[in-house]
Amino acid sequence: MKLLTLFFLVSLASTAIPGPAVLYVTTQGMRGGMRSGLPAALGILAADAFYIVLSVTGLSAILAASYQLFTIMKWAGAVYLVYLGVRILLSGLSASVARQTATANCGTGRSFLGGFALHAANPKALLYFGSLVPQFVTPGKPIAVQLAALALIHLSTASCVLIIYAASSSRLGRCSVGSGVSRLLRFAAGASLIGAGVSLGCLRRSSP
Repeated sequence: MKLLTLFFLVSLASTAIPGPAVLYVTTQGMRGGMRSGLPAALGILAADAFYIVLSVTGLSAILAASYQLFTIMKWAGAVYLVYLGVRILLSGLSASVARQTATANCGTGRSFLGGFALHAANPKALLYFGSLVPQFVTPGKPIAVQLAALALIHLSTASCVLIIYAASSSRLGRCSVGSGVSRLLRFAAGASLIGAGVSLGCLRRSSP
């Protein structure tokens, strides 16, 4: 029980601290409301579930050990983050462009796939789950049961946090439409995503 409680606290902290995933959900919520923010959150959660399964089965260690795969994931994630940031910055240049962008991003499928691709292409998520989840697995006990418990705790915690971000940003987006606050928030979100992309691109690891 202590391990599960500790895992809950770690999951809560890691999800609540703003990062690329939170920024993506927030910007989608501001631009398309819950119709875009909620699918974006679900895409992030799907990537989390994918990495949890990989970490417990041991595949994440194999993938993390591949320098070539790590590099590909790193640059794919960095380019996608910069791309999202630039789109958000451009959408704030004029009210008409912002409205067109918001309309274009209201598709649930687009938001979901964007969230999944963003999180799945982030090698930091691979390393995070690959090193974290195995620490909470007790040898000798059924792996499937432990995996289900850990996945349920993390996904439930992350769901609550991301939905709160999506709902808050959706409400904020509605309240600030047509105001300078909206452009300022778009600029901050776009710049933050670009900064996260550059930071990810500068991430280094020693080749074997």
